[in-house]
Amino acid sequence: MTKPKEQAHPMFAPDTETVLVRGLNAMTKACDALSKQNETLNNDITALKRKIARLQERVLVDGVERE
Repeated sequence: MTKPKEQAHPMFAPDTETVLVRGLNAMTKACDALSKQNETLNNDITALKRKIARLQERVLVDGVERE
């Protein structure tokens, strides 16, 4: 009678599930960071558009005053 073949597992290597869970957690954190950065950039874009509008108005007003 032969012994059932034992699976060879390295002593300190994480199992597949642990690797996948860690990877998923890392991807979730990266996605959250990118979402926050995207929100910040969109807010910056909105603020810059308002600033451009104010400066364009100022240029037009200054141009009329000089005439």
